[in-house]
Amino acid sequence: MPEPGKVKNTGVYLRLLALAAVMALAAAAGLWVGKWSVPEEAAPVVAPVAGAGAQGNGSAGEGAEGEPDTGGPPLYFFARPDAPEDWATVMEEASMAAEAGISRHIVPVAPVWSDEDAPDDVTARLKQVMAANPRASFLLQVDLNPPPAWAKAHEGEMMTVNGAPGPFPSTASQQWIEDGRAALRKLVESVEGGEVSRRIEGYVLCALEGGQWTLPEAGDRSEVNRQGFRDWLVRHYQGEAALGEAWGRPGMSADEVTLPELPDFNNTGQVFVRFPEDRPLSDYLRYTSESTADALAAFVAHLVEVSMISPSILAPYGFSFEAGGNVSGHFALGNLLDSDLGGVIGPVSQSDRGMGGAGGYAGPVHSLLARGKTWIVLDDTRTGMERDPATGAVARMRGVRAEDIFEVQKRNFASALVDGLGLAWADPLGDGWLLDREQWRLFGKMREVCAARAEQAAAPPEEESPAGVTVVVDEASRAVQRCAGPLNALLVAGGRDAALRAGVRTRFVLLQDVLEERAGPSRVWLFLNAFRIDAEARERLHDRFARERASVVWLYAPGYFDGDVSSAENIAAVTGMGVRAFEGAAAPGSLFSLSGQFLAQDAPFGAAGSWDPLFHIEDEGADALARYADSGKTSLAVKSVNGEWTSIYLADPGVGPAILAEILRILEEPLFIAPGEANYFDPVYAGPGLLALHGAESGKRSVLLPDYCDVQDLFDPAVGWAQKDEFVLPLRTGETRVFSLKPMGQGPR
Repeated sequence: MPEPGKVKNTGVYLRLLALAAVMALAAAAGLWVGKWSVPEEAAPVVAPVAGAGAQGNGSAGEGAEGEPDTGGPPLYFFARPDAPEDWATVMEEASMAAEAGISRHIVPVAPVWSDEDAPDDVTARLKQVMAANPRASFLLQVDLNPPPAWAKAHEGEMMTVNGAPGPFPSTASQQWIEDGRAALRKLVESVEGGEVSRRIEGYVLCALEGGQWTLPEAGDRSEVNRQGFRDWLVRHYQGEAALGEAWGRPGMSADEVTLPELPDFNNTGQVFVRFPEDRPLSDYLRYTSESTADALAAFVAHLVEVSMISPSILAPYGFSFEAGGNVSGHFALGNLLDSDLGGVIGPVSQSDRGMGGAGGYAGPVHSLLARGKTWIVLDDTRTGMERDPATGAVARMRGVRAEDIFEVQKRNFASALVDGLGLAWADPLGDGWLLDREQWRLFGKMREVCAARAEQAAAPPEEESPAGVTVVVDEASRAVQRCAGPLNALLVAGGRDAALRAGVRTRFVLLQDVLEERAGPSRVWLFLNAFRIDAEARERLHDRFARERASVVWLYAPGYFDGDVSSAENIAAVTGMGVRAFEGAAAPGSLFSLSGQFLAQDAPFGAAGSWDPLFHIEDEGADALARYADSGKTSLAVKSVNGEWTSIYLADPGVGPAILAEILRILEEPLFIAPGEANYFDPVYAGPGLLALHGAESGKRSVLLPDYCDVQDLFDPAVGWAQKDEFVLPLRTGETRVFSLKPMGQGPR
């Protein structure tokens, strides 16, 4: 006689499978029709950086000697020597890069801020690189942080951090922007129109903390920033009277505006702001990002105006998956997407980047690609190469295996390859991290793979199905969070990494692009932090999901804020199922209710601690999939909304690859790795005709393909399978395998 729990479990699965089958059939028809009403995304193509010239043929040893390589694969060597004597090391690395066919360089330069400063001979520096690599082309990385003399002369224009003048200019300083633009113009005049001009692809604009447009965690308390906030408020509210009403201080003068005190950003006991009392804080959080983006935009616009070469202009900005602090200033990338900013250069994730790690993107790369912009992945992997202080020789540290480093570098390359991104290998301080011919031989092979893929992609792309999972991040929601660190680590960075490890093809976009339908169709949407969804946006989203017959996974508090009103009823309106809030703080941490293939029945998952607010699901029409361990109330459920789209709501603020993989299996979303006795949750990177896996642990995987394909290992020509839709792949911990997939009867993809 079956156990009662098993009978109930089977019934739930039968209902869910029937729902998935109906939605899949409807989706097939809906997407065929729906593609005419949404922009189609072109297949990712490995291409030069947006705005770069097309001189040269991009292959080592081809073309005239000394012809600049501005049209080859977007693979770069970057070094930022810490001292002048480090340039000798960098030039050795540049020679090795040339041998590997890597001729595109990112070179740091410092503009001149006053006539008294000794000019930096940029042309001479570039010629030095050209001597080591005759086909060199350049992105000039421009440090827009002013020199100490300027900072001393303009102390009032600098940030005030923890009561002391900070080392960086305030983003509100118009003097900094004005003088910085003048310095930028002098730099452009010194290099463009001369003998190195045809080798310059563009510029990388850097400033603030780490050169990454990041504000200090403690915030900028300077007077110039207070004035900038005041002016922003008057513009935002269109006058002092409206500002006073919004802040609950009728008749308030704008000169009375003060910078709000920052909360404990690690406090999960009050996750969100409360209106109206927290409106000054919410406004300030929004202002920190908009003022940073405005400063960057001012430099971009000026550079376009004064440059003679139509340069590609990049910046390290928009790290919405990585920037944990709500005052970091990184949450206004959406404001720059229609500007002349040509793209972003962003590091591999700092939180999960080692052997077996996901190595996720720092920001929503596909929102840039949808606008014809680029993203360059900065691979600053620690290679273990160091200089012996006694002999001066550079060698790998004891205990660091070269092959382990190479596998991490292959993972970072694979993630860039499948999405058609650029990649820059970095020696951050010119210490010789890349002074190793074995590494450059690997990079040369990567260049060959990249060039071959570019040639194949030059043909008209075949029609392809939409992405398996589109991960959606919202910048505006940062302005309603009091909690930053724990929430963003769990939902934003954690949700990104869970998607990469769940075994599906992924895209990463901004919420605004989903609403504007710049992001193409997706079978499954994953909303990480969509805390602000008003009635109009909710209607647009629901209409889109119905047209596409989509499945939508919501995390924690989707649509909690409709304008200034926050409530569980708003979440219910977004998710289409009954939702209630716990009274006061409550404990998350859930137990899976079914007997799954990635999670056993009663297996734990989710967040820890005490959270306020915390929500649970009460809906007889929804199928419960998990419950809170502490209260027994439903924390995860699935429901068909009007028979048009499927809503899956996870109220627990903790998400991981196991529960996400279970959700995808219930939705019958094809996974590239079959469940087994052991589930490793390897990072997976998939694109048109490409599949890459990075081993989280040692073991055998059963790899599943959507069609019968000819499979070829791109780094080992001896490895491949003919006409397979499944194959067994042993992986070591940290090993990366990259495969081309050619469906039967089709040409290379």
